Amino acid sequence: MNIKNAIKLFVLISLLFSQSAAILPGQKSAISSLASSAGFSTEDLNSLLLELYGVDLDRLTQNQGADVIRTFQSGDISKPKVKVEKKAASFIEVGMKKQFHFRDESVREGEIVSAKDGSATLKTGSGTFTIPMSEFLDETAKIKNKKGELFNGVVLGETEEEFILRTQYGDAVIQKRDISSMKRYYGGILDRQTENKKQFYQGKDELMNIFLDPTAFPLAANTFYVSGLSIGYGLTDRFMMTSLFGSNFSGDLNLNAKMRFYHKKSASSELAASWGAGIHRAYPSSAIVAKYSHAVNVTRNDTIVPLNEMDGNDNPLLEIDQVVNKSNRHLFAQAYIVFSSRRTNPSGRGKVGWSAGAKISNALMRKDELLKDTDESIPYTFAWSQEGKYKVPYRIWAGLEYDLRKDLKFLALAWLDNGYKTMDFGPTWKDYLGSDGSTAFSIDSPLGSPSLIDFDFGIQYAVSETFRFGIHFQQPYLDFYWEFFEF
Repeated sequence: MNIKNAIKLFVLISLLFSQSAAILPGQKSAISSLASSAGFSTEDLNSLLLELYGVDLDRLTQNQGADVIRTFQSGDISKPKVKVEKKAASFIEVGMKKQFHFRDESVREGEIVSAKDGSATLKTGSGTFTIPMSEFLDETAKIKNKKGELFNGVVLGETEEEFILRTQYGDAVIQKRDISSMKRYYGGILDRQTENKKQFYQGKDELMNIFLDPTAFPLAANTFYVSGLSIGYGLTDRFMMTSLFGSNFSGDLNLNAKMRFYHKKSASSELAASWGAGIHRAYPSSAIVAKYSHAVNVTRNDTIVPLNEMDGNDNPLLEIDQVVNKSNRHLFAQAYIVFSSRRTNPSGRGKVGWSAGAKISNALMRKDELLKDTDESIPYTFAWSQEGKYKVPYRIWAGLEYDLRKDLKFLALAWLDNGYKTMDFGPTWKDYLGSDGSTAFSIDSPLGSPSLIDFDFGIQYAVSETFRFGIHFQQPYLDFYWEFFEF
C-alpha cells in the first residue's frame, strides 16, 4: 500500500469514527448553554432530543451534537410552549346552541338536547353525540357595544345576528351589528383568531343601490340620507322615498318610491323583492333627447349623423337647445321591479349578495313633439331613428356586492339599456356641474358613445358608520352617500 492510499484510508476511518463517537464534553456544554438561552429546561431539552434522535443529551454522537448546535444557533428551535390546563365548562344545559369547543381541540356546532349524569347529548348536522361534560371547554366573552356598555359572561348561544351571554346579573342578548369590541375565551384562554373573525360579521354598508341601480333593500326606517344625485328618507322598514335634487332645482319636482313587498330572512341569508315608481312633474324635453341622443338623426346635406356625434370633433358642434322644443315639458313616469339576495360568505367573513331588476318609462311616448323639425339658423333637420330597439325605453340590470373587509365592498354591475352611452371622466364632470349647459347635479349629457350592453365594477369604502365613498370606471365614476340624521 502506497502512502497516498494509506492517507485516504486513514481519513475514511476517522470520518466513520467521528460519526459514531460519543458527544464531546465541549459540545454538551454548548448545547446546554444554547438550550437554556432559548428557554429550555433540562427536561425540555431531553424531551426534544428523544423526539429527534431517540436518545438523551449524554448519548448523542458528535455529529448529532454538531447538528443540535447548528439548529439552536440558526433559531430553528423555538421556546417550548407552556402547557396550560384549559378550564372545563362551568355548566352545560339543554337549549344551548352554538359552536362548542372540546379538550381534544375539536369543534362542533349544534344544540344540547339533554344533559344529565355528567354527560350531554349534542345534536349536530353530522349526527348526535353523547359527550362527558368535562370535555366541554368553558366559553366566555367580553363584549363592548357602541353605546359603551360592557358585558362579561358565559356564551349560551350564538347566531349570525346575535350573542346570548349569561352574565352575573342575568342573560343578555347582544346584536352583532352593535358590537364595538370583543374578546372571546375558550377554556380561559383568549382566542385571537376567532375574535377577529367574529368582529367581521358583515360589511357596514347595507346597499340600497349598486351604482345608479336600486337593490330590493330599502333605507332603514326614520333615516335620512343625501348622495351626489339624490336625497331620501325611510318612512318604514318597507317603504322609502327619494328625490333627484338637481331636477328639483331646475323646476322639475320629482318623487321616487320604493316598497319592499317580499322579505324572507334567516340567520345566514336574506331575500327581498321590491317595486319602485317615480314621477316627474315637468320633465324637460332636453333631458330625454340628451339621454337618447344616439337615436336622434341629424340630416345635413343628405348626410345623416347621430346627435351624440355632433360634438365639434369630426362633425360640427350642435347644442341640445338647438334640437329640442324648449318649452316642451311633460309628465314623466318610470317603474321598476328588483329582486335581491344576501347571504353569509362561505369564508365566514362578511356577506355576498346579488340583485337583478328591470325598468321601463314613458320617455318616448310623445317623442316627435320633443324635436324641432328644422332650425332656421342652421341647415339641419332632426328625426328619431326608426330602429325597433328604440321603441320602448328600458333597462335590465344585474349586480353583485361582496364584502372584502368590514368597511370595504367590491361592486359589479352589468346591464342592457337602450339609452346608455359611455362618456369619459372630463365630460361627465362638466355634465354633473352643469357647465356644459345641462342641469346641474345630474347625468344628462347628449355626448358619449352608445353601448347597449355594458358592465362596470369598483369599490365602496365606509369612512364611518354614516359616510361612504365609492369609485368605479363608468359615469358618474365617483359616488358618496351620507346618512346624516336619524329621527
